[in-house]
Amino acid sequence: MEFHFIITLLFPNHGGMAYATYSGVVSAGPGETRQDMYDQVWALVQDAHSDNPGIARANIVCFALEPNQLPVTV
Repeated sequence: MEFHFIITLLFPNHGGMAYATYSGVVSAGPGETRQDMYDQVWALVQDAHSDNPGIARANIVCFALEPNQLPVTV
């Protein structure tokens, strides 16, 4: 099943602090939990920004995870 995520971080950046928000889609396999999805998303963000040492020390301000498929309406 696919889930859409939004994650907002607050992290040290050039002597100050910065915010960054990321969004995307991740897939959950059978038996995976919300915690598993959180760990997967956090790893994706850290890997994508491994060149920024501040990301590793980020505070997660917001994490949202919802099914990507919208309900069918008539």
